[in-house]
Amino acid sequence: MLHDAEEIIAKQADELYQDGVILIQLFKDLNVLQLTFKVQPDPAQFRHAYQLAIGTAIGKGVKGWLTDARQITRMLPENQVWLKQQMAPLLQAGLQKFAILMTPECFVMTNPDKVYNKPTSGPENPTADKIKVHFDREEAFKWLVQ
Repeated sequence: MLHDAEEIIAKQADELYQDGVILIQLFKDLNVLQLTFKVQPDPAQFRHAYQLAIGTAIGKGVKGWLTDARQITRMLPENQVWLKQQMAPLLQAGLQKFAILMTPECFVMTNPDKVYNKPTSGPENPTADKIKVHFDREEAFKWLVQ
């Protein structure tokens, strides 16, 4: 399928927004939006970044989403809860997959049951198979476009 995902990805990125904290890109051919944190955001910057990206994802009708959170060294519990509340409606309304790229060090400091883990599937959790944490960008893109 994807033999060299990094090469394919690099050729297809359209920059939609950038500031000192984030970069939002669209990979049109893959129908994937990428939100990249360039620095550790404060809580307001974190939420603002996701609000911008969610608005963009809805406007563009994307099917896949990758958050590159490797620059985030800690995920505040309140941001974990907030993120799940904000992303769940988007996942139910058309977004097919949500991948999060993070460092293993940050992952072990989060509460994966709140956002990242794949809890039991079923009517009580319709988004369980749509969210996955990755530690490698190429693997994240492969998963998103499968």
